Amino acid sequence: MTNKEKFDKFWSLYPRKVARIVAERRWKKLSKKDIDEILKIYPEHLLRWRYKDIQYVPHPATWLNQRRWEDELEPLPDKNLSVYKDIEKKTMDLKSRMKSAETEAASEEEIKELLTIKKK
Repeated sequence: MTNKEKFDKFWSLYPRKVARIVAERRWKKLSKKDIDEILKIYPEHLLRWRYKDIQYVPHPATWLNQRRWEDELEPLPDKNLSVYKDIEKKTMDLKSRMKSAETEAASEEEIKELLTIKKK
């Protein structure tokens, strides 16, 4: 998977879609090791953001600039509350959706081919 495809995956799942260009610029400056770490811990952050008002989810560029993937994860809400039932199932569903998005994403070559304008 290319760096661009990894960013597209990151962006597609991020709950607060603001300042894409700024986030993408920052993403391009990250090392391969950082990107791998982000993609590994990302589902855990996504899970926790589900229980937050959107205004408390950082902008994606801020999250990247401040290296927030390295933060200690907040505890999950009390599982006994009715609103949080089946959280394990939701986690598995989220991970499944991420895997599906990864396999269904068009490759860079396919995108270039689709964007090629045929000459008359």
